[in-house]
Amino acid sequence: MKLLMKLLPILAVFLSIPVSLSAAPSPPDGLTGNESLESLSWFERYHDYRAHVDYLRRLSEAHRSRARILTVGKSFKKRNIWGIHLFGKSGPRKKPAVVFFGTAHAREWITTMVTEYIASRLLTSYGVSKDVRYALDSFDFYIFPVVNPDGFVHSQTTHRMWRKNRQKQDGTSCVGRDLNRNWDVHWDDGAGGGASAWPCHPTYRGHRAFDAPETMALATALQAIKQRQGLRLFIDWHSFGQLVMHPYGYSCDKTLPRFSAAAWLAGELADAMSKVHGAEYKAGAACELLYATTGDSVDYAFEVLGADYAYTIELRPGPRARGGFRLPEDQILATAEEAWAGVRHALQFIHRD
Repeated sequence: MKLLMKLLPILAVFLSIPVSLSAAPSPPDGLTGNESLESLSWFERYHDYRAHVDYLRRLSEAHRSRARILTVGKSFKKRNIWGIHLFGKSGPRKKPAVVFFGTAHAREWITTMVTEYIASRLLTSYGVSKDVRYALDSFDFYIFPVVNPDGFVHSQTTHRMWRKNRQKQDGTSCVGRDLNRNWDVHWDDGAGGGASAWPCHPTYRGHRAFDAPETMALATALQAIKQRQGLRLFIDWHSFGQLVMHPYGYSCDKTLPRFSAAAWLAGELADAMSKVHGAEYKAGAACELLYATTGDSVDYAFEVLGADYAYTIELRPGPRARGGFRLPEDQILATAEEAWAGVRHALQFIHRD
């Protein structure tokens, strides 16, 4: 297992070889005229980028007293980075914050669906579930299903296995930065091989930290949230491998104390997710469980901003499963249910802690 996990970055390089347009058909558009926001049919298939933006808009409009759509900036190609802000009875910006990112890596479509499912369940369960109502009244939620819109569109229309953003760079025909290697935390620490300085590599870190407009916009938003409300929980959702990873990614020599609350909660999250459908999730330090990642969002949220809890969660499929990033549509809902169970359990703990 350890060897397999460490081979994933190498496999990712080969998976990033361009494919023909016919190998990456555009996903179907979103809600039909007769489809309810409460319907689970939205989570039965993948959708194009425009449909996801429309879904967030409709979700916020259907729950005006509990939600607002927002944008924190623009991508390299000037697409808005959309999110949805959820809050309880005391109104917005009054409680500690919970922040979720999805689709930092363009090909990881399941993370878009999972973050939207969590937003939907928080809103639709508010009036019927005591613990959900308690969570929404206790925290402000900022959920960004697609933080890499340019890459996401490119993955859906041109190159299914695309990972980075679509930022051009001088002196090379290679395009894009890895948005999860561009954060200003141990960005230039090359000792552990946690990112690449080669512009053509899938994990290219950029010319300097925060030189991607997407990471700069997201960092500015996180900083403002932290200063205004405090950052209680941060999760950057990814695929694949079925892993719940706590800091640190940049060094395998630096780890959290074994019995720290953050390390303990990672195990609780993994257990809660595993119990839903029997898909086993493992927990541990990011560098030890997967591989070194310098300049990533979770280390930035935890070490620089001082988030109380910060995790990278790798969703389905497991490391031995076929398909990898191309998770079949018939597993979308099950994966979302696993993620929701983990989040629900975590929210109960961080409120008591």
